Amino acid sequence: MAEGANFAGHYRVAFWGCGASCAMFAVVNLITGRVITPKEFATVVGIHLAADDFLSGTASSGWGFRFKNDSNLLVALGAPDEDESRSGAYYFLLEGEKLRLVHTTRINKNCENAKPEQK
Repeated sequence: MAEGANFAGHYRVAFWGCGASCAMFAVVNLITGRVITPKEFATVVGIHLAADDFLSGTASSGWGFRFKNDSNLLVALGAPDEDESRSGAYYFLLEGEKLRLVHTTRINKNCENAKPEQK
């Protein structure tokens, strides 16, 4: 929190590890100290989405989150609560001290038809 706001003006997106490629996150109001979490899931597990350049220019310093200091849009990328059947991008808007899920783009894996990487 000492690093200051990185989201929606006076908020800080904080995330911390909860396993090998797992992260938990919250949004903290730096004025009131209120901690805001989404109701849809508690953790995000990293999956390879080939999305490293997705929403470039954000203040995001973590692999699974995209956000900006001048926007109230927060995007979480990965598998919520370790459920790979729900893998994708989850778009939240910060409204009235709540994170409201406004859109989801799901990823359907098709491992049987996946082409091996060429070197």
